[in-house]
Amino acid sequence: MAGGEPEIVNPVAAEEVPGWSRALATTFLRDPSGAEADRAVAVLERGWEAERAWGARDAGRWVATLRTQERALTVPGAGAGTLEVRADALTNVSVAASHRRRGLLASMLGDSLAAARDRGDPVSILIASEWPIYGRFGYAPATLAADAVLHSARHGATCPGDPGRVRQVEREEFGALAPAVFAAARRLRPGQIDRGAGWWDRTLGLDGFPPSPSLPHNWFVHDGEDGPDGLLSWTADGDFSLGGKRATIDVGDLVSAGDDAYRDLWCYLSGIDLAAEVRLRNRPVDEQVRWLLRDGRSLELREHVDFLWLRILDVEAALAARRYAAPGEVVLEVVDDATEPFATGRYLLAADGGEAACRRTDRPADVELTQRALASIYLGGFGLHEQALSGMADERSAGTLARVDAMFAVPLAPWTATWF
Repeated sequence: MAGGEPEIVNPVAAEEVPGWSRALATTFLRDPSGAEADRAVAVLERGWEAERAWGARDAGRWVATLRTQERALTVPGAGAGTLEVRADALTNVSVAASHRRRGLLASMLGDSLAAARDRGDPVSILIASEWPIYGRFGYAPATLAADAVLHSARHGATCPGDPGRVRQVEREEFGALAPAVFAAARRLRPGQIDRGAGWWDRTLGLDGFPPSPSLPHNWFVHDGEDGPDGLLSWTADGDFSLGGKRATIDVGDLVSAGDDAYRDLWCYLSGIDLAAEVRLRNRPVDEQVRWLLRDGRSLELREHVDFLWLRILDVEAALAARRYAAPGEVVLEVVDDATEPFATGRYLLAADGGEAACRRTDRPADVELTQRALASIYLGGFGLHEQALSGMADERSAGTLARVDAMFAVPLAPWTATWF
């Protein structure tokens, strides 16, 4: 049987990482004592931030975990560009089945959000394993993602481009070039978070990090006019036979910092012999290659899901950090009904071309909306009109919903390529 009342712990000391990590593995249905668990411990220990880790212990055993990271999130900029805002990234959240509904998550997450607010983080982000859990803490879906399958054996599944610019490299060269290429590519859409050199080393098993057995087998770089501007990695799933059976290509990363790299990488993928299909996970819902293919139906989008969730902690800082597709002023009455109502208030948002400002105001509200509604439209992934039926947005001044949706619109759907 479990002991007495569980103890909430923060900070979590580095020497506690093995037990803390294995508790997390069990909750996420993984082997807590296998090779992957040992690798997870080794990776966590290298960059452990004790102050940003929480946990709950019962009778000396970890029964709940939570950790945050500092990340940079791209937000809409002027035109098709992006800007950045500092984000508190919530991850590694778990509560053992034996200790659910005892307030452990509420206690840990409440403390972590208060710490993020005190640090001055305008927003907090997470990837939600289940929809119902995080709404009560103020988070809302902000980006969508889809798995894509290119049926490359189908007539018309070809893409124009120059595959000769795609060259195979070793994993070490890929890792050396990847940080700069991805840093340029992530600025093309809102919703992207940073991947520093340390992220790539951990992911690729470089600089002394233990490699993952699930790493792709093949590594490629696209060379543009000014140097590398695209990345591709893949593994073949299955084999081919003389009887006509074909393999499947599983793509790890497809990263492009420009249109030419995007076209050429897809041209290369669509031309791989002996493959019946190419599978890509976690792609943008408006995948542009559909319009390059001779037969757009040869690209199939599957498992269309919400991906990045967002919570606004500082409305003034968050809204001033991004830019808007249409100029204008609007007064927002924000209702934050989470346990900690960080965002509640009335705000005047003013946008004019490449400038934006947001401040508290006493002017009458044009629209009343929940903080979750504001969080969902923040990156441009959703609109207020679609939320009005739920009561999350209530128009006070005629035409305001349309005006807000026009202001928050973005040219390309926000997309988060990186798990955390």
